[in-house]
Amino acid sequence: MASTVLAIFALFIVSLFSQSAAIRSPKEGSICPTAVFTFADSLSDGGNRDIEAGGKTLSGMYPYGVTYGRPTGRYSDGLVIPDFLIQKLHLENLGIPSLEFNGTEFVSLNFGYAGATVIKVENQPFSSPHIFSAQVDDFVRHRSKVVGEYGREDSSPWYENALYMVEIGGDDINFGLPLGGGYVINVTIPAVIRGLADGIHNLYSHGARHVLLYNMPRADCSPNYLQSFQQFPEGMYHYDKDGCIVEIAQLISYFNSQLQALAAELTQEYPGLTVYYFDWFAANTYVLENMEEFGFTNSLQSCCGGGGKFNCDGDGLCGCAPLNHTDAVYTVCEHPSEYFTFDGIHYTEHFYNIMSDFILAGNYITPKVSLEKGCKVIV
Repeated sequence: MASTVLAIFALFIVSLFSQSAAIRSPKEGSICPTAVFTFADSLSDGGNRDIEAGGKTLSGMYPYGVTYGRPTGRYSDGLVIPDFLIQKLHLENLGIPSLEFNGTEFVSLNFGYAGATVIKVENQPFSSPHIFSAQVDDFVRHRSKVVGEYGREDSSPWYENALYMVEIGGDDINFGLPLGGGYVINVTIPAVIRGLADGIHNLYSHGARHVLLYNMPRADCSPNYLQSFQQFPEGMYHYDKDGCIVEIAQLISYFNSQLQALAAELTQEYPGLTVYYFDWFAANTYVLENMEEFGFTNSLQSCCGGGGKFNCDGDGLCGCAPLNHTDAVYTVCEHPSEYFTFDGIHYTEHFYNIMSDFILAGNYITPKVSLEKGCKVIV
């Protein structure tokens, strides 16, 4: 009798401690991420580029981080989408830059770098060697440490239930545009699609089952593009009803159609994998056309800039040129939350926060899926 009681007590203790690492089943039409792993460029960089540079990039200096209270290495006045997702899913306080973490715990990590591309780019001062495949390799190395610490049997479900956020490829388009639209369509975009397919396959091989693939947002409305196109003769380009550049929008739309097709193809090709397609372009358009509803007053000027029609007539970021010049002359708007973009290229914290709410609710995502909170792995 005593031995039976002890056995029951032992089973109770085991179940009590194993509950912390258990993963509950989400409701139908939703997923409950155990972590968020981010692979990205400067729109989602959590600080890696600044850490790598020893705190000497513009993102590590004022006025970046002005809304947050201090610079954090993010190219914004505050936080970016992965930070908001991680906070709202009750996973961590903020997205942790991968260069800042060398532990063996299973946590949400941001592997993104400002200037990162899918394919290697030469002769671009703002580009990064940490292309998508290199970021995935960084993830694989970190995963091997976690698996070594906790074992494959225990850790595999953690990775299978994580969310893999892929927000990269926009800089491939941006850097390719000086070579012409034909080059971007015929050379850049096919290479980017192949690179994304290979990288996502690598993630799948290491446990990824839920990938959120972002398309390219409304760069055609960015003050940086609007300012730079002023140099061309009238009639070479056109504006749409929102004041954005039609020809750039057409190129982005073509790229996005290829991304959407890729998401569907990969989902069909790999058993158990779903590549969710986040239509950031459409979400961006909805907010653009309903600005007042979201508290915006300015969509086409930069909050931080160097003057001119679009507040982008200056050198360096925050002067509104895509360069890491630390001596750029600029002014900063009084209310960043009323602007779409902070420095003419990257968005404001308020804009990113709205986008994170769309993602959590499953808006603009195909196939539609919402995100549930409360599945952080505690061991």
